[in-house]
Amino acid sequence: MSYLTHLKTFVEVYRSGNITRAAARLHMSQPAVTSHIQAMENIVGKELFIRKARGVEPTAIADDLALQVASHIDTLEQKVASIRSRASTDHGTLHLAGPAEYLSLVAGPALANLLQADKVNLVIHTGNKSNIYHLLENDVAELAITASEPTDAMYEYQKLDKERLILVMNRVQGKLLGEREISAALLNQHKVVTYDEQLPLVRRYFSEVLNAACESPVAAVCPDIRAISSIIKAGIGYSVLPDYLCKEGIAKGELVALGKPGPENDVYLVWKKGALRHPRVDFAKDVIMAFANINYLSTLPD
Repeated sequence: MSYLTHLKTFVEVYRSGNITRAAARLHMSQPAVTSHIQAMENIVGKELFIRKARGVEPTAIADDLALQVASHIDTLEQKVASIRSRASTDHGTLHLAGPAEYLSLVAGPALANLLQADKVNLVIHTGNKSNIYHLLENDVAELAITASEPTDAMYEYQKLDKERLILVMNRVQGKLLGEREISAALLNQHKVVTYDEQLPLVRRYFSEVLNAACESPVAAVCPDIRAISSIIKAGIGYSVLPDYLCKEGIAKGELVALGKPGPENDVYLVWKKGALRHPRVDFAKDVIMAFANINYLSTLPD
């Protein structure tokens, strides 16, 4: 592969149609360019260019060779430029958006490793689905973690994790229900705590598991889903929470899991198209994705 440099010179001469212009673009001397072309002619065993008064004219062999190798030379050049750029510009501040509960309770190892690389400083923005996508759309955040799959063509994404939805109740009322079969009619006799007036997680559980609508009186609406667990532990009603938010409370007997396990949500790492051109963002994406399925794997049986 020692002739890769010669191929690069050949492609430039082929595109320029002139030895002198090619030499200037390659920052080489004219004799060096001529030497590279002669070396390539020795390798292929055919003449590549016909010398003219004002330049060179490619032969049919040169046309065929250029067709075969030019795009590959361009790709190699782009890869080298990308590595060179990454080596010099992957330091800086990264803005990451996501739900506070996932960032707090699950994403810690990924964020810690990102910071330990000592290349990226983090600014974290928290919010619900609409806030997260608003931050991405307006270029406030460069990467985002969300349980909502992007539908707009401006975004690219990878699946980062899974969360299981669990129906939980405070321990007093939960124990009273005991082994009774959990139905929508039974739950609708109790108050519900939710992070949104539309009852997104609760409504999904009712629809997919109970095949009914939730008609429970709403005891509280709390935008920070982490606080919902605390409210229920204190003795108020029930809710549907991601597994990582309630598994410790269930293990300690502070919460009672009821009914069948709920559906799974995919968690996504999202960015705007073109964002990965920035080495800092591409580097951060790779580190975070190295910890893909950290919650899902923690819930599998040993």
